Amino acid sequence: MKEIASAPRGAGGPPPRLRLSGDERRREIVAAVLALAADHGPDAITTHAIAERMGVTQGALFRHFPDKQAMWLAVFAGVRESLGGVLDEAIANARSPLGALERAFEAHVAFVASHPGVPRMLFHELQYPGDSPVRAEVRAMVGGYRKRLAGLFAQAKAAGELPPTLDVDAAPVLFIGAVQGLVVLSALDGNPAAIRRVARAVFALLLDGFRGVPAAPAPGRARNRIGTSA
Repeated sequence: MKEIASAPRGAGGPPPRLRLSGDERRREIVAAVLALAADHGPDAITTHAIAERMGVTQGALFRHFPDKQAMWLAVFAGVRESLGGVLDEAIANARSPLGALERAFEAHVAFVASHPGVPRMLFHELQYPGDSPVRAEVRAMVGGYRKRLAGLFAQAKAAGELPPTLDVDAAPVLFIGAVQGLVVLSALDGNPAAIRRVARAVFALLLDGFRGVPAAPAPGRARNRIGTSA
């Protein structure tokens, strides 16, 4: 798994630069973009701001990416790879499909808490109509994630951990929506790390919904049974 690295912050002129490969430099640029997105709206992330944070010239950026759109494509491709690796690690030792879902939920929340710039950029990209290469990458990232979750829900159904009537295509929507709701609340509170403390309680509520609550007997039927037994 390739982690999204922490981006250096330029101060007092460009620091000495290590000789890194092209792939390592590109990952460094991606990390700088996400670090800036944690504190600024994506529209404010200019190539000048990226270069300044890294302590390099803008020309150095364009030696690795032809334009800003290519940088954004690399950002979402890197996020997809990193989040996929986080989920691989989270569910690798799960004792059951349902346990894997819980671990995946907590890992997703922890990933967002550690990289608050990711949802900022995601929501920013999705607010515009039409299509673009970046939007297509976002769609592929979210679609692949939903498909993976649907597989885990199907496994949980097959294992008898979830009811056979559960819609495995709709369940991931609720799963992802719960994470997004936590992201919105953390943004309002200005404390991304806080969502990790409530993730387990939120998943417990989701689990009640996935399992379904047995229907209570209608009041009239309950009275009839009581009257009969009396």
